[in-house]
Amino acid sequence: MRYPLCAICVTELAILSTGMPACARRTDQQMESHASNRADSAIAEDGFVRVGGIGQWISIRGENRENPAIVVFHGGPAVANSALLATYSGWEKYFTVVQWDQRGAGKTFGRNGKSTPDMTIDRFVEDGIEVVEYARKRLNKNKVILLGHSWGSFLGVTIVKKRPELFSAYVGTGQVVGFAQTMTAQYAYIMKRAEADGNQDALRDLREIGPPPYGIGPKFFILQKLDDLYVLPVDTQYLQKMMETVRTTPNYSSQDVQDWMGGRQFSMQLMAPIVAAMDLPATQGYEMPVPFLIIQGEEDHITPTSAVEDYFEKIRAPRKELVLIKGAGHFAYATNGDEFRAHLLKSVGTPAGSAGHRSGGRDD
Repeated sequence: MRYPLCAICVTELAILSTGMPACARRTDQQMESHASNRADSAIAEDGFVRVGGIGQWISIRGENRENPAIVVFHGGPAVANSALLATYSGWEKYFTVVQWDQRGAGKTFGRNGKSTPDMTIDRFVEDGIEVVEYARKRLNKNKVILLGHSWGSFLGVTIVKKRPELFSAYVGTGQVVGFAQTMTAQYAYIMKRAEADGNQDALRDLREIGPPPYGIGPKFFILQKLDDLYVLPVDTQYLQKMMETVRTTPNYSSQDVQDWMGGRQFSMQLMAPIVAAMDLPATQGYEMPVPFLIIQGEEDHITPTSAVEDYFEKIRAPRKELVLIKGAGHFAYATNGDEFRAHLLKSVGTPAGSAGHRSGGRDD
């Protein structure tokens, strides 16, 4: 089944032991450098940092520390990026990319396990702020760009509203608006597609459950099953590729794979009520204190683009921009990576050495 607003909607793959050793556990604040054969201005390190009272995994990679720093909040909850760093390797020429396995996800789940405390939205928000503060200090930046995908976009908007002085811009993709808005848009889309296809079984099911709102229960799961009929093929293909990458990526041990999968299960069981209550307009309003950019797959029906467009129209920000990538769905940053990166650079990126970039690696 597909978890609510979760980026993962494929059958869980069996975890097979590869005989690889478990990842060595390092003390918090001890980052492992991977800087061999890189220029002095480059950075490539990862490890556990004390965030919110527990060890949480952070990666920082880039070819030039003077480039803008972009902090990426992954989706899910618990679709950790520690196994997927190669997806962002093309960004490292232009940005210093900061990745974070959130509380209950990936390597952070591996460090803390099922005893992970405080799985609440307030704690996630404070964790995110601490991660941003760590990145600013480590990279000597006044401000960073925040990019949130799916669940991470809900977290990102909430954090930007709380601490706008930390950010030069916000970028959303697979942008969450709210649970109710998602269900309403999905219902309308499925109805339209089923009518066009003459899918009488789907139409009967839709009439039986009726239009939203409804919580996470039988009607919700019927709607998600119907929505799966119309998920963009490029998204389905990417999900399959992503799961294979998690299992086969170099330096990701069999224990890391188990932690990645276990974190998904652990987090979604605890956070389903939080996901079902998500509503950015109700909790954060429409005033955005920093430049606001959304780069969205035009055919995203997991976090429906129609709901995003309605939300975007009401946003008031110093500068705002909505970019729709044709033929792309929920994972446009990966499936249409070159186009996504080009839009990102045009809107928020100023590589080191280009006009307008301040020397000394500090962004105003």
